Amino acid sequence: MNRIIGIVLLLIGTAFSSLAQDKGIAYKIVGKDLYCSIDRSLPQSQIDSLLGTCDIDFSNLEAMLRSGESSADHWQVEAIEPHRIVLKKPLKSLTGKAENQKDLIVLLNEEIESSVEDYRFGYNMFHKPAVIELENGLTRFFLKVEGGKPHSIFISGTFNEWSTSANPMEACDSGYYVDLKLGVGPHYYKYIVNGYWLLDPRNQLKESDGEGNENSVYFKCNYTFRLNGYTNAKRVNLAGSFNDWNDNRFTLRRVPGGWQRKCYVKEGTHAYKYVVDGEWILDPDNPVKRDDGAGNQNSFMSVGDSIVFYYPRDLDARFVVLSGSFNGWNAEELRMQKTDSGWVLPYVLAAGNYEYRFRVADKMEWQLDPLNPISSGPYETKNSVVSVKANHHFFFPRTRGVDEVILTGDFNGWNEHGYYMERRADGWHADLYLPKGKTRYKFIVDGKWIKDPSNPLFEPNEYDDYNSVIWVK
Repeated sequence: MNRIIGIVLLLIGTAFSSLAQDKGIAYKIVGKDLYCSIDRSLPQSQIDSLLGTCDIDFSNLEAMLRSGESSADHWQVEAIEPHRIVLKKPLKSLTGKAENQKDLIVLLNEEIESSVEDYRFGYNMFHKPAVIELENGLTRFFLKVEGGKPHSIFISGTFNEWSTSANPMEACDSGYYVDLKLGVGPHYYKYIVNGYWLLDPRNQLKESDGEGNENSVYFKCNYTFRLNGYTNAKRVNLAGSFNDWNDNRFTLRRVPGGWQRKCYVKEGTHAYKYVVDGEWILDPDNPVKRDDGAGNQNSFMSVGDSIVFYYPRDLDARFVVLSGSFNGWNAEELRMQKTDSGWVLPYVLAAGNYEYRFRVADKMEWQLDPLNPISSGPYETKNSVVSVKANHHFFFPRTRGVDEVILTGDFNGWNEHGYYMERRADGWHADLYLPKGKTRYKFIVDGKWIKDPSNPLFEPNEYDDYNSVIWVK
């Protein structure tokens, strides 16, 4: 078989009328409707989670069955039986998410998109040109086809919610292409040729989807590392905090006057060094260098917007160091700058929730941020908490006799000393960053764990109780 494309173009098409089944969930297309059957022997928490992705609350099933009303995502309750729950939605309402890529349009699980967000660093690996960035900002995907003319070719991926029809490809001299507007970062994708799902044959970079399949991966780059000089070197690699200081994977390309290579680096502040023929060196063109606390120095770069850490006390101290979960609690690395009113340090962090403290010279105890009411941990070892690009506001109403409210959940490992909320006149408040998908949480009110009284979404847990649930799209 020709390795360029690795397929035989079967000009017969496919029919998506078969049943797809996975872990107690079954899908079937009948006429103009898609049916989803959920096995009631599944754990209740999983049933609630699946219904939540359809914008349906378990407690509303009976009412929806009687009324025939649809959820916000166009699902109707078709039947509630002893062994299964059956939902249906019109095919014309499908958004085209495709997870079971061999058989059926996919609807419920968005794990592929979530896993893409986990990348801190990435680069492309093509053995022949297949994806290029155009001057107009679009990204062109090219698929070389031999052995016949297909009647349909589409590209599908995380950039179009795995749509099976949103992005048809156009014929050109030697194959097919499509131009897409992509955001910075990693994108999973596959080609659909006459209904058959295919990896990009020219792309060596693949990622498992967790269901036994693989997807091609493309990184829209946002940073170029360049080392000037060293033209006599045989090999130049890059190692940094973003790739766990691996000095043998990311090799720069030789260019006139030096070495360089494009890559994707997640928002945040990152330490790095070049490795020239085995010798580790600082970036000679980057003035930002910091001690690592072990007698060495690293170069630093950042991607994204800065936040400013400010400590208004101890102006007579020799130095103040910012330390937190974002830099492995390094006690030497981030020395702050002294001003007339206090100590400051601009620092770039990716979206997320971070704990931190200030280490003041000659003081035994590390200091909390006196201007930040949100903290975490036992009283004797509390840390301040900062949420970057917070996207959800938590609130617990003022209640007579309540002295303390702690927020805990998936976002902090269900820590019993979770996030101490800020007390105001109307109750307790906290702003956090939550990732896409489902987040479970509870309040700990004067030591008692309770679900959010103002949130109607909740699910049972292993302790014969309930957790509140939030969905972030």
